[in-house]
Amino acid sequence: MTTRNITELSSVEFTGSLGEAFKKYGEELTALADRWSTELDIAAVDAEAAMSAMKGHMLLFGLDTRIRARRVAKRLQRARELALALGTRGEEFPRSYRKHFRAS
Repeated sequence: MTTRNITELSSVEFTGSLGEAFKKYGEELTALADRWSTELDIAAVDAEAAMSAMKGHMLLFGLDTRIRARRVAKRLQRARELALALGTRGEEFPRSYRKHFRAS
C-alpha cells in the first residue's frame, strides 16, 4: 500500500515555536478545506445538472430523474459542509493551543 500525504499539511513541522507552527498548520488546514469545499460545491452542481439531463419516466416528464439527481447531489453538498467545518476547526486549533498552554 502506498502512503499518500497531504503535502500542504505534512510540510509544516512542529519544531521551534509551537505557536507559530500551529498557526501555520491551522492556516494551511483552513486553506485546504476552503479549496475542498469549493470543489465539492462545483461538483454537486455539475453532477446534479448531468443527472437531471438523463431521461426519466416518460409519463413523469423527467420529474423522477430530477428528484433522484437532487438526492444524489445532496451527498456532495453534505461533504462540502463537512469541509467547511474542517476549515473552522483549522482556525480554532491555534487559539485552543494559546488558551490551554500560554495561559499557564
